[in-house]
Amino acid sequence: MRLAEMVADAVARLRLAGTDLEGIEAKRASGGMPRSLLETISAFANGVGGLVILGLDEEDGFMAVPTEVGPLADAVAVACRDLVEPAVAPDIDIVPVDGTPVVAAWIPELDRARKPCFVKSQGLERGSYLRAHDGDRHLTTYEVHVLVEGGGQPHDDAAPVPGAALADLDGDQVARLLARVKTVRGPVFGSVEDCDILRMLGVVVDGPDGADAISLAGLLALGRYPQQLFPQLDVTFVAYKRPDGRPMRDGTRFADNVSIDGPIPLQVTQAIAAVERNTLRGARITGAGREDLPEFPEEAVRELVVNALMHRDYHPLAQGTQVRVELYPDRLVVTNPGGLYGPISPDDLLAVPVSSSRNPVLAKLLEDVQMPGVARTVCENRGTGLFAVSAALRDAGMAAPEIHTNLRSFSVTLKSNAYSAPPSPVVTVAPAASATSASPAQVVTPGDTRQPAQEVDPILDLLAAGPARAIDIAQRLGISRTAVTKRLDKLSVAGQVVPTEENRYSPRNAWALAPGAGPRKP
Repeated sequence: MRLAEMVADAVARLRLAGTDLEGIEAKRASGGMPRSLLETISAFANGVGGLVILGLDEEDGFMAVPTEVGPLADAVAVACRDLVEPAVAPDIDIVPVDGTPVVAAWIPELDRARKPCFVKSQGLERGSYLRAHDGDRHLTTYEVHVLVEGGGQPHDDAAPVPGAALADLDGDQVARLLARVKTVRGPVFGSVEDCDILRMLGVVVDGPDGADAISLAGLLALGRYPQQLFPQLDVTFVAYKRPDGRPMRDGTRFADNVSIDGPIPLQVTQAIAAVERNTLRGARITGAGREDLPEFPEEAVRELVVNALMHRDYHPLAQGTQVRVELYPDRLVVTNPGGLYGPISPDDLLAVPVSSSRNPVLAKLLEDVQMPGVARTVCENRGTGLFAVSAALRDAGMAAPEIHTNLRSFSVTLKSNAYSAPPSPVVTVAPAASATSASPAQVVTPGDTRQPAQEVDPILDLLAAGPARAIDIAQRLGISRTAVTKRLDKLSVAGQVVPTEENRYSPRNAWALAPGAGPRKP
């Protein structure tokens, strides 16, 4: 779009809104270029770009006012070239608004490696800005750090940990790690001493005094209790009772609320368990078989938690912030400190395997660190994490994950099975009558007249035999009472179940199928 067309559209939007907008800044500029324009140039360059219009009076409904447009345009060019660092290359033009010439400048977003753009006279810490609705705000010290580290490779995970020693590592995990790398990593580790292998893997590094020290990556992956030295480097899990997180009428806000400590492999295992105990498993009947259907695919949950712990920001400014796993009645949200790192976009993460690690030592190490009680390692480190999440959700007939990122955090949201629509028209159907009980389910496309496989809700299936209390349902299904209560609330709203007592919270209350309801999932 030509600059003149952009200005015409922007003026119409400004007049409709009655205020500056996030991507549009208008100034009267009748006395020359305002000094505050430097802050706007920094903010637009650090964000996604923006349009500056000089010669509009906001107090007069964004009407054009006479200005010295030639000198004003020159001043904007000089400001972008000499008064901010790094320099910005704007698109500047003089265009008419209601017959009066104004100066328009499109300020482009800087490449990620060149951010932050700051006002030279104010310095990096105080002169870096970001757009916030209709104004410019200072970047925080942490946000400046995030932008600076985006121009290079951070080494926070390789930093020595003061006070940590080999005794702080789990001996069994270290032994399994050494045995694995000697077996699968080729001859390079075959004739090397164990202490040298730990140094080659980045577990052992040079301390400030030159003596052997334990790296942050080594402590997080193999430590017996990393939180002794870093209390906030853990995972918090919260299960909310309401989709908006507000308390219930009785004041109850959380169905579950735990802090998950330990090394990364244990945190992953316990976070998965926390999600599972607070969600339900449905079922799909395919012929003579029955397939369990978790509310969220376990593989998707695992990949989200691993990615959050592996790619979070471990800079000292971020070490007071935990990875958060938040379960709502309609969604699961996993958030880690530190925005998206590297020259990749959120869309790339879901579409193709991409690899850009903020913590390369930790990522490489977790390839060979095993999960508790199983043979698999924590990760593959092939950039397939969120790509695998997207594939797992697609296979489960769920909506694609939603990514939200800013300078401070990165989060992924999974919509619950009960709220997600299948993204594909392909459906699974039960085997034909002539098929044997071992026949696999068939895949058909729209227009096929065969009946789709029946998805069975385990609670409705159980209540088909008669009324039952929530606690009895939980015991018979082997899940938490919280998960049962949450599902019963949904079924009640859907008209599938009814309480036997007027007060559904009475200890005598049981739940029964509503008239006409059956075991099919609503």
